[in-house]
Amino acid sequence: MVEPPEKIPPATDTLSLEFSASFQSRHVWRGTLTCKAWNIQPTINVSRKNFLLGTWAAYTVDNSYAEVDLYLSYTIGSFSFAVLDYFCPDENQQFNRLFDFKQPSTKHTIDATLSFNGTDNFPLQIMASTLIYGDDLEPISGKNYFSTYVEANYTLERSPDQRFDFFVGFTPYKGYYANSFNLVNAGFSINQSLMVTETFQIPVFGKFCFNPYKESIHFVFGISIKV
Repeated sequence: MVEPPEKIPPATDTLSLEFSASFQSRHVWRGTLTCKAWNIQPTINVSRKNFLLGTWAAYTVDNSYAEVDLYLSYTIGSFSFAVLDYFCPDENQQFNRLFDFKQPSTKHTIDATLSFNGTDNFPLQIMASTLIYGDDLEPISGKNYFSTYVEANYTLERSPDQRFDFFVGFTPYKGYYANSFNLVNAGFSINQSLMVTETFQIPVFGKFCFNPYKESIHFVFGISIKV
């Protein structure tokens, strides 16, 4: 069974290499709809000695949205610290300013996250994120919002082929996610392997998201593969 690669997995002590990809109807990030078209999302993670280096991307079938992210994380015990670089190029342009990190022209956003990954007996994950640099700017002053997002996620394994995740996320102050303290993301997801034949399964997932602040609601469906 494969989950959508929306969260960085904990790093491992031994060397591991993982490739996965999903094809899904929408992409909703922390309660916000980032793209409305069907999109492909590949992921590569390399992990060793509790460090993880990875990349994730999203490409819509109609070329309306593209994103390529790089991230580095370190895991110690049940906790992980990560730094992520979100980059959203306009692929209709010849030059996308990949090496432009000057504000306010940069297309990069740097995110620092601290996560509690839960335990086998306590499957509750808690993640706190702050956008520390990039295009997360207050339009009048031009200063960083330092937009912050906190999410709790509870995992329920009903069987080896079926898992539920229940999540709720909020922002404590004005920034990218809302104009003040607000609940911005709540919902649940299900990951399940559908039996096609006795020897062939298709891992699918569905995700229901509600953003009370924006009064928006989304249901995402997708198919995942993992190598």
